Amino acid sequence: MLVVHNDISRAINKGHVVALALLDLSLAFDTVDHSTLLWILQSRFSVTGQPLDWFRSYLTGRTQVFTTHSGHTPPVPFITGVPQGSSLRPAQFISYTECTTTAFPSHSVHYHMFADDTQSYSYCQISETPLPRLSSCIDYLAMSYASLWLQLNRSKTGFIWFGSRTNLLKIPPSSRSLQVCDSIVDCSEVVRDLGVFFDSEMSMKHHVSKTASSCFYHIRRVRQIRHLVSREVLTQLVTSLVLSRLDYCNAVLAGLLASTLAPLQHAQNTAARLALGIDRKSHITIALQKLHWLPVKYRVTFKIATASDFPPSMPVVPL
Repeated sequence: MLVVHNDISRAINKGHVVALALLDLSLAFDTVDHSTLLWILQSRFSVTGQPLDWFRSYLTGRTQVFTTHSGHTPPVPFITGVPQGSSLRPAQFISYTECTTTAFPSHSVHYHMFADDTQSYSYCQISETPLPRLSSCIDYLAMSYASLWLQLNRSKTGFIWFGSRTNLLKIPPSSRSLQVCDSIVDCSEVVRDLGVFFDSEMSMKHHVSKTASSCFYHIRRVRQIRHLVSREVLTQLVTSLVLSRLDYCNAVLAGLLASTLAPLQHAQNTAARLALGIDRKSHITIALQKLHWLPVKYRVTFKIATASDFPPSMPVVPL
């Protein structure tokens, strides 16, 4: 998420516009062919010998039974799909579709893949348009996916332009839609990518608003049962239901103004008062210190400072 956010922010800071297409696959994990996956692991990733036998043993010999009110079916061989509930599931799917990534550099399109979610984007000057090569890249991807028994879900494909307000107004109407195979995808003002809402100006205000709204929803739900649970359980509920949402992908909020982050801070303050059972007149700083909760602004800084998996060559550019 940070890679995509950083690339788009850097392009906007340089005066470019960015076209982003969010690709989705229909029943992606359920249509992975076992024999094809084993062949890819062996031929493209040099997985041989005992490790390959482990994968083969893990995938093959599985059956599934369909149960109804009147009984159940005989066991049916399970020859496609990555078994759910396993940490290998995303890694196996990425290995399965890795061969399709050659389409992006050949069309001069940037990309990032996370399990079955693919972000493809290209940037240019306002006088140019990257849509022909982006559309051509997606068409090539669709054919590559079809060779792997995967199908591009065109109805769930998202498309958005990013740029400064001035540059976005200069984009002609003919470039406000993207052709995906035989379908036309209209440009959106906001898209959701892995749970993060990106608006066309990358102000992150829509994401902040949505996150705060979700936090207050759970605060209201927890408040209804506050008299039925102990103070310790109440704090655990607030931490798991509210703070987890404030912390999710919060590194993309680095550099935002305090006024933009104010709804999130208001949600955290309300959650702290609920956890401690104090009224609105009580000083919130003391409450946060008692709970050992950093304010939202410093939670973002803490996330960035303690992250160990950021690529060393990826500078985080504040908005």
